[in-house]
Amino acid sequence: MYTDVLLATDGSGTAREATDHAIALATAHDATLHAVYVVETRTAYDNAIVDPETVRENLRREGEAATEAVRSAAGPDLEVVTAIRTGVPHEELLAYVQEAGIDLVVMGSTGRSTMKTVLLGSTAAAVVEDVEVPVVLVGEADSTDAEPTVSDG
Repeated sequence: MYTDVLLATDGSGTAREATDHAIALATAHDATLHAVYVVETRTAYDNAIVDPETVRENLRREGEAATEAVRSAAGPDLEVVTAIRTGVPHEELLAYVQEAGIDLVVMGSTGRSTMKTVLLGSTAAAVVEDVEVPVVLVGEADSTDAEPTVSDG
């Protein structure tokens, strides 16, 4: 049913929970798992204390760690493609869905963003609103929304 599963990861608790679901789904369908991390470009650094390039490089390293953690968790029998993109997270994820022919998206319901909507992370909400494939949203295990929620895109 699914041949390419996208896991949007940012290293957050919900992303780690979503990883387990994405691996299970990709394994069950003998699909390729795409672990994608997006380095956010909308964050403003308006003081001389924080060097924007240093922050971007730190986020890139964080992305490498997050995507490699997915590869490790998946084990040797599951094909895993990793990607680190730079831009607005939901826009980059939507573009990746189109470019890679993704037919299922798995992601945490909220992430690391400090600007969250009340019920759903802003990236997750934007992806669900605009993507044309099914989406599985996973909440953190210790939250009341621990069960995955499925959207038909």
